[in-house]
Amino acid sequence: MIQFFQWQGIYSKELTPDFEREYRAKERHLVCPLKTEHRELRRPGPLHHFVGHNDRNQQIIWGEDIAVHESVVANFEKEGFTGFRTKPAKVTFQDGQTSDEYLEFIVTGWAGVVRPESGMRLLESCSACPWKNYGPISDFDQVIDWNQWTGEDFFFVWPLAGHMLCTQRAAKWLGSSGILSFQLETGFKALERRRHSLEYGLPRGALSNYLPEDLSIKYGRPLGLE
Repeated sequence: MIQFFQWQGIYSKELTPDFEREYRAKERHLVCPLKTEHRELRRPGPLHHFVGHNDRNQQIIWGEDIAVHESVVANFEKEGFTGFRTKPAKVTFQDGQTSDEYLEFIVTGWAGVVRPESGMRLLESCSACPWKNYGPISDFDQVIDWNQWTGEDFFFVWPLAGHMLCTQRAAKWLGSSGILSFQLETGFKALERRRHSLEYGLPRGALSNYLPEDLSIKYGRPLGLE
């Protein structure tokens, strides 16, 4: 098995952006003619985080979406890391100053769909929209089929979108980079400790909610996930 790491934020009330403010700013689009609860939340504009601190050394802002300082992205590109795209983003600090030196970081590397040997299965699906609910995982060592992996440094496996993974190469560089605001754990150790969170299923909409359109078509259309 290929060694990999989960790349995630440090869960701190002081560092976490204002989720409620960002949620209120999103537009709600009804995507299902049968069930009104199957809605998509879309930002009407670029990612804009509001944080309750003034620490400009926090180069990665971890909310539902990730804002990374442009200097970090430049270093990623210099190192030749793959599996991500960026968009413009803003971060407003507690003192009211807004920085446009951040970029939304979108993980685009693909490791396919969770293997059935992991125990995860489809629990429910909607006949009128892409909504699906996936069951819990019993064997975290069996999650990834490496034959489906695109070989990129940053990647995820469906439906575990939001659980960002990286190669040993990327993890080694991150660990010695001096960059703040993140932690690395081997494999799915972090998710395994919180396995109870999957007991009632993992609802997901279309893959296009997580990937750029061209990639959601490329990876999702053959699987009916687009």
